[in-house]
Amino acid sequence: MPPSPLRRVVITYEPEAACRARLQAAGFDPAIATEIACYLAQATDLEAVKPELTATLAEAGLEAEFLELDGLVGALPGLVARRDDTILWCQTDGIAYYRGSAVSTLARLAGIRAYGSPPQAQHLCQDKFKCTVLAAAAGLPVPPTALAEGRRVIAGAAVLDGPGPFFVKPNTLGAKIGIFTESRTADAAAAMEAAARLWDRYRDRAVIQPFLPGRDVRVSFMDVDRPLAASLGIARLGQDPGSETGGAFMTMRDNASLSGSRDTEGGRTGFGETQDRAFIPQLTDLRAEAGPVAARIVAATDALVPRLAELFGLRDYFSVDLRAGADGDVRILEFETCPAVTIYDFQTYLRDAHGLSLGAALARSLALAHQRPADL
Repeated sequence: MPPSPLRRVVITYEPEAACRARLQAAGFDPAIATEIACYLAQATDLEAVKPELTATLAEAGLEAEFLELDGLVGALPGLVARRDDTILWCQTDGIAYYRGSAVSTLARLAGIRAYGSPPQAQHLCQDKFKCTVLAAAAGLPVPPTALAEGRRVIAGAAVLDGPGPFFVKPNTLGAKIGIFTESRTADAAAAMEAAARLWDRYRDRAVIQPFLPGRDVRVSFMDVDRPLAASLGIARLGQDPGSETGGAFMTMRDNASLSGSRDTEGGRTGFGETQDRAFIPQLTDLRAEAGPVAARIVAATDALVPRLAELFGLRDYFSVDLRAGADGDVRILEFETCPAVTIYDFQTYLRDAHGLSLGAALARSLALAHQRPADL
């Protein structure tokens, strides 16, 4: 029997303030807790787009309900009572430091259809080392990667036998948290020192990889009933000399310019509120750019990303970060099962690739997800 028509969309999210309070209660310094909670700026930005989302979803016959994550358990009986015509979406994710990915598991337990990738993908996504190793085992192009806890290498020690330079970043934190100018190190000894600083500052393990010269490429996807490869937005992020590293790579301070839906120049929330804007972010649509390098990046992306999605079970909406060399050769850095749809890059993708606003795209995508058989 086909499912009942979708009537209600329950959008859950974890607020920055709740995350900060929980981290401080766990012993984090308030300033560090604020840095970590800044990943959830997408939830803060949600407030600005609630009216547009509510109105556009209503035009599609959908009732929108917004629910803070801590209120979800108490709301479960009402959700279960209407599970036939309801879909649950957590607009924020995470299994370490953040908790949103638990929603997909909770939805499965309660028999409620959920929007987004399945639980196993959401739980794996935040662990960069495990995702990289799995992708490498499947033959996808990724940098060789070591995992360190403090000054102890847990796996991939052979990576550190290379000549350098190396790049060191937190294993489970996103939004460029923990990436500083010194994240690019000249040799293995300096890489291990950077890993130790991450453990001391955030209690997070570090991934260590050879530093890849080149440009960052953001791949965005939302299912609006088109073939996956044809739906991918492929954009190169501008290398602005105003960044801390002159554009060589993005740092946490730079990323203050990449949050926000309230303007297209990179609004700032959380950690970014106290920082000077590093630069105005720029995106170049590589599908529209002439030349062999852009063509090679697009061709590689159209081939690789569907394979990545199949490997991890990605669906509904996601993003992938690539690193492209000067010749257009690409490496997969990481992927997001729950990209920040409120920020300028994803909304630019929806407008340019699909000609849709966030609300209109979500109305289509949510309806498609609701028609899918329930997770086993």
